[in-house]
Amino acid sequence: MPEANSQIYRSVKEKTDTTTTLHEYRKTMRPPGHVPYVVDNLWEWKRPKNYPCRRRSVFASPQASLAKELGSENGTVFRVEFKGEYNLCQVKKYKDSKFHPECNTLKKLLFDLLGKDWVNTELNEKEEFGRLWMPCLTRNQMNYLFGENEKLRKIRENLYNAIKYWEDVILIRKDMSLPYNDGELFFEAVNGYYLRALK
Repeated sequence: MPEANSQIYRSVKEKTDTTTTLHEYRKTMRPPGHVPYVVDNLWEWKRPKNYPCRRRSVFASPQASLAKELGSENGTVFRVEFKGEYNLCQVKKYKDSKFHPECNTLKKLLFDLLGKDWVNTELNEKEEFGRLWMPCLTRNQMNYLFGENEKLRKIRENLYNAIKYWEDVILIRKDMSLPYNDGELFFEAVNGYYLRALK
């Protein structure tokens, strides 16, 4: 079986230097394009510390055809080649995390736990809870919000325990082949990566 790093594909808009450029590690966070901000915040809140951060990750697929389907419009598919160290995960069963059921269930649970009347309250009360919907909150920021507000403190444990996303994510060792041929891949390549043309 080929190792995981020979089975990773991305579709991007091709430039003249696409295959010669070292694509560097993203040091700044990027808000999600397809996962709701509040769900992304909840996932980050519970992310295991040795797993890559989705906000700094590059997303890919284990098949060229999936990369074409999910990548840039009119994009070209390339194979990912890591330059050095990387941290790679694969999501079980879901070709894109936007299809994970928690994108809907966590939003609904949060509204249920907060009580649906809060959306009809005054601005200052809305702001207290509405901060959970801000993009790219860190674990420390989430802990602060849940510690500062009494109502959030009361629902904290129930909500935290309901987050199961990371149980559907596998950390891929460098000597492993990918366990799934259709699950979303995401990685942090600390030394960068190259995009190689398909043969």
